[in-house]
Amino acid sequence: MNTEYVVRLDGDTEPAPAEQIGVKASRLTGLAREGIRVPEGFAVTAAAYREFVQEGRLGPSIAQAIRRFRAGRDLVVAAAEIRSAFRDAPVPTGLTDEIMAAYDELGGDGTDVAVRCSPVEPADDVQDDVFLHLRTGADVVAACRRCFASLFNVVAVGNREAMGGDHLKAVMAVTVQSMVRADVGASGTARGESTFVRVRAAWGLGEPPVGDADQYSVHPGSRPLIVRHRGAKLTKSVYADPRGTQRIPTTYDERMALVLSDDELRQLAEWSEAADKHFRRPMTLEWAKDGLSGTLYVVEVRPWTVPAVTITARGRGVAVPQLG
Repeated sequence: MNTEYVVRLDGDTEPAPAEQIGVKASRLTGLAREGIRVPEGFAVTAAAYREFVQEGRLGPSIAQAIRRFRAGRDLVVAAAEIRSAFRDAPVPTGLTDEIMAAYDELGGDGTDVAVRCSPVEPADDVQDDVFLHLRTGADVVAACRRCFASLFNVVAVGNREAMGGDHLKAVMAVTVQSMVRADVGASGTARGESTFVRVRAAWGLGEPPVGDADQYSVHPGSRPLIVRHRGAKLTKSVYADPRGTQRIPTTYDERMALVLSDDELRQLAEWSEAADKHFRRPMTLEWAKDGLSGTLYVVEVRPWTVPAVTITARGRGVAVPQLG
């Protein structure tokens, strides 16, 4: 179901613009259109955020806190006041009903989902709020409200101030997706380089540390060449009650085994090449392997950036960010 407030994340329809569903969600729907497997889910739109702010009469609270900050109040205090007002505001009944209905399409109460911020504007792309293992519609609605509130964390407010942005016009979208059980599976990244695709992999959740993970180079072709380097994989990240994560030691068998098979590496390499072609620039894929089903998914895609380099000219060092 696609409505003003909820849009499905799939490849069956034309991708919704980032202005409607946020950058992260828009990229994922683009991948789905290319046949790349992404977790089933939906976006809560920028229009939903505006409805929440309007119905909760949050505009005056935002404006007052920003005026006080500009008059000398500490930014941390001002941002906290706005987030508190967001947390206290009720989610409109119509919006709640649409989020609940979309969650029911994923399976309803008892279905594990992850809720993430999907910022619309580059200045607001500092939100890393992720709510994992939510299992009721009420929890999903509450997490969406917390994602809306994260538009006013200290870094986001500071960024908009520095860029001359209008806090009252800022908006936040949200993605809700079925959980990939990478805690009992694996996860990592894949990115295309000049003549090959570099894949990093480790057991458990999240982007693995460079020095700890398995490293692979997949050289595409009719008979792909795969170069493998087994990492130490001494620890892995798993879910910890109630909704956090923790690092635990891996088993001997996990340390000795390679995380990915040749078929899985070829699949990731194909997806990486398709993503680069779709976005017309090098991209980094974040992937996860469900340990229960053995299925690979792409859970996020972002432009490939490499650390800044320093160029020295006539005694001056200039840091230049590199895009690759």
